[in-house]
Amino acid sequence: MKKILFVLSFISINVLNAQENRPFSNFDIGFYGGINFYNTDNIRGDFLVEIKTNLISSLKLKASTGYFRTIQPYTYTVRKYSENPIDTIPRFFAAKYNLVSKNYDVFPLTLGIQYNFNQSIFSPYLSIDVVYNFINSSIDTSPPEVWSYNSIDEIPAEFKENQKNEKLPNNSNGIILGAGISYHISSKLNLDIRYLFKYDSKIVNTHHFIAGIYF
Repeated sequence: MKKILFVLSFISINVLNAQENRPFSNFDIGFYGGINFYNTDNIRGDFLVEIKTNLISSLKLKASTGYFRTIQPYTYTVRKYSENPIDTIPRFFAAKYNLVSKNYDVFPLTLGIQYNFNQSIFSPYLSIDVVYNFINSSIDTSPPEVWSYNSIDEIPAEFKENQKNEKLPNNSNGIILGAGISYHISSKLNLDIRYLFKYDSKIVNTHHFIAGIYF
């Protein structure tokens, strides 16, 4: 009888372990905040919501969304002219200003995998994601300098040249490489700290340092 109970207990334990390691048997949700930058002169905020589930004991499938704003320093001088009659008298105006930065409000959707090196109180990991971004772009400029002229012939030739046409993206895609470590606070709560490098197809590549909790 004791042997039968021992065998049943052994089978039960293995069945429970197998169930815990079955793909998609556990789900976690995490909330993260931090910073991102193209260079350290233009640091901006970062927010992320992530859902993870197990594929095998050390490999997780994850998906996330969030928001971050990043700044790309940019230098280009715009010179242009226009005609604006004043009291029916033709007047010509030349203007010059600088483009100083490209600003991107980014709303990413990601899908990736995370490999945990061990399952203990401290669990270091590596991750890779593919990302599709929805982008709201804008350009900051310097205050313009303006000159007025009586005829178009008086306008300097540099204001009549064709200007560079700036096209700003409204979407992009890329790859995210990450490394981090999670700390097991309790059976339901974990602290997670990570570094991400985001390679983008249309805008600047960015560094991200974020921390959060998942449960």
